[in-house]
Amino acid sequence: MDNKQYSDSWQRKITTKLIGNFEGMDEAEFNADYNKLDDEYQSRVDRAIREFADAAVGDEHWDSDD
Repeated sequence: MDNKQYSDSWQRKITTKLIGNFEGMDEAEFNADYNKLDDEYQSRVDRAIREFADAAVGDEHWDSDD
């Protein structure tokens, strides 16, 4: 979703909030904020969560079929 109704500054702020607090955030609140972000900022959040999961498991291929 390309959502330019929100400024880059606001989206950076929300991206930082989501990355820093995703573990403890209410799922509905997370999704509401995440869905307001455009594709670029959603990708940043997705990448950060993926990196967190990789580090927590200790293997970047933890969810592959190999």
